[in-house]
Amino acid sequence: MTTYTQPLGELGEIVNGSRPYSLRSRLLTALAADREQSAHASEGPARRVHRRLRLIVDNLPTVGELFRDPEQLAVVGECVALADPPLYMAVLNHYALCLGSVVTLADDPAVIGGPWQALTSGRAKGVFLVTEVGDASSHLGIRTTARFDPDTREFVLDTPVVGAAKFSGVGGSGGPQSAVVCARLVVDGTARGVFSFVVELTDAVGPLPGVSVSRSIGVPSLPLDYSLVRFDGVRVPYVQWLRDRARIDADGAFHDPLGGPDARLQRTLSVGRILWATLPSAVAAMARQSAVTSLRFSAHRRAHGRLAPGARVLELRNQQHALLGALAESFALTCAGRTAREIWARSRTAAARGAPARRTDGMTFSPWTAVDRPLAVLKAVTVRGAARVAAECQHRCGLAGFLHPNLLDGYHGFAHAFDTAGGDSQLILLDAGRALAQERGGGAGGTVPPVDVPADQPGWWPAVARAQGGCLRVELQRSVRRGVQAGRTGLELWNPLLDTAHGLGEAYGARLVADATAAAVEAVHDPELRSALRPLAALYGAVEARRTAGRLLAAGTLAPAAVRALPAVIDDLCDRLLPHLPLLCEAMGAPSGAVPAPLGADDYAAALYDFLDR
Repeated sequence: MTTYTQPLGELGEIVNGSRPYSLRSRLLTALAADREQSAHASEGPARRVHRRLRLIVDNLPTVGELFRDPEQLAVVGECVALADPPLYMAVLNHYALCLGSVVTLADDPAVIGGPWQALTSGRAKGVFLVTEVGDASSHLGIRTTARFDPDTREFVLDTPVVGAAKFSGVGGSGGPQSAVVCARLVVDGTARGVFSFVVELTDAVGPLPGVSVSRSIGVPSLPLDYSLVRFDGVRVPYVQWLRDRARIDADGAFHDPLGGPDARLQRTLSVGRILWATLPSAVAAMARQSAVTSLRFSAHRRAHGRLAPGARVLELRNQQHALLGALAESFALTCAGRTAREIWARSRTAAARGAPARRTDGMTFSPWTAVDRPLAVLKAVTVRGAARVAAECQHRCGLAGFLHPNLLDGYHGFAHAFDTAGGDSQLILLDAGRALAQERGGGAGGTVPPVDVPADQPGWWPAVARAQGGCLRVELQRSVRRGVQAGRTGLELWNPLLDTAHGLGEAYGARLVADATAAAVEAVHDPELRSALRPLAALYGAVEARRTAGRLLAAGTLAPAAVRALPAVIDDLCDRLLPHLPLLCEAMGAPSGAVPAPLGADDYAAALYDFLDR
C-alpha cells in the first residue's frame, strides 16, 4: 500500500503548511484503496457518498480534536477535493457546516444525544439547510419558521410557502441524514431572529414524518443528489436548538444576549468562517493539480502543425503563457489559502479572549461580509481563480481536458459551482466594495505604481492591486457623495454604482491574494527556491494585469505603454521559469498515485487505456 510522505524544503512548507502529514497520508491512502476496490461496484451515487463519507470519518480524529486545529480541517478538504470533487461537497456540508454549526453554537454537543452521535460516527450524513429557492438573498429573509410550543417546550418547524423550501444535497436513499436547519424563531407570536436547529430528515427507508424531500435535481457541475426540502409541523426537541447562550425561561420569556436579529443572524451564519477558512486551500489544491498535470501532458504531447512538425506542445509560446500562468495562479491561490487559515486562527483566538464581534452594518446584499469580510472575499476570489485555472487547462489539453477520468472537468465544475455556493461571490464582492467606500480614509487614487518596481518583480503586482483599489475607492466615494447631495438613498443611490462597487470588491480581493503571494516569496531563504518562486510570483502578477488590463486602464492605474509591454514581460518570465519546472511540478502536484487521472502520465494513451480496463 502506498504511503504519502511530507515533501521536503520550503516550497513543501508553503504548499502544505504545518499540517499533520500522517493524516494526509492516511486519507489519501484510504481513498485510493477504496477507489480500487469499488471500481466495478454497482451502487447509486447517494449510497456511494454515504459509504465514502463513513470511510473518511473512520480515518479522522474525533470531531472535538478536528475542530481545534484549522490545519487538520484544511488537509481533509484538500485530500478529498483532489481525489473526488463531488464527495468534497458532501464533506463540506457534513463537517464544515453541519457539525461546525453544532460545535460553534451548542453549549454541549453531547446533550443533543442520538442525532449528534449518528453524525459524528458517520452513520448519518449531515447537511446544512439555509438557502430557500423562492427569493434572491434568501439568507436575509428566511421564511422557514420554528415556533416555540410552551406546553411541550419543543419547536414546530414549518415551511409556510413553496418559496421557502430549502435546497441542498439531500436527495437519494443512501441512508440516514440529519440537517442543521436555519429558521426564524417565533416565541409567543414574535419573531426573534434566525437560529439553527438539528433536525433528523431521513432514515434508511426515506423521509421522516413531516419532512418532504423532492425528487432529485441534477446539477451537472457537481454530480450529487440534490433536492428541495419542506417541513410540515416537524417537532424539534429543545436540546436540538443551537441556542448559543439564548434561552426561553419556564414562563416563556425569551432572552438573547446578542440583543437583535441582525447580530443573531451574523452569529448563526458565522459557521461560514469554517468553510471560507478551508475552502481556499482545497480549491488551490485543485488548481495546482490542474496546472501540473496539464504541464506534464503538454511537455510530452507532440504537435503536427506545419510550422514545426513533432514539436512538443509546451514549446509554443501561447501554451507557455497559459499553463505557466495557470501554475503561477495556482501558487498564488495556495498562498491565499494559507492567509485564510491564519485569519481564521486569529479570529478564534480573539473570540476565546472575549473580543467583541464585528459590527453588522455590512448586511446589504448578503450577510457574508458582515460575518468576516476578508475571509468571505478570499472565498470569492479563490474559487473564481481556481475555476479560471481549471477551465484554461481544459482548453489547453484539447479533448483530454474534457474526459471525465482526467478530473479537470470535476475540478472546474466544483470551483465554478462554488462561485454561488458557500456564499454568493457576486454579493460578497458587492458588499465588500460598498463597505469599503463607506469607510473613512482610503489613500490616493489614480496613481501609477512606483517606477522603481519593475513589472518582472514580485512586488509589482501588489503595488498595482493596491493602486487599483485606491483609484476605485476614491471614484466610488465621490459618486456616493454626489448621489447623497442629490437626495438619493437606498437602491436609487446604489443601483447606478453596483458595477463600481463590485470592481472595488474585486480589487480588494486581488490585493489580499497579491500580498499573500509576495509575503510567502519574501520569506523564502533558499537561494535556488527563491530563483524559482520570484519569477513565478511575478508571472502571476503580469498575467493578472493582462487579464484585467481594461479595468486597469479605465481606472488610470496602468498606462497604455505598461500594458503593451506585458507580453514581452511574460515571455521573459516564462524563459526564467522553464528550467525550474521539474522542481515546481514535483512540489506542487499531488503525490504519485494519490489522484487517479491519467493526464499527467509520461505515456498518456497507455495510462488512459489502463484506466479504462480496470
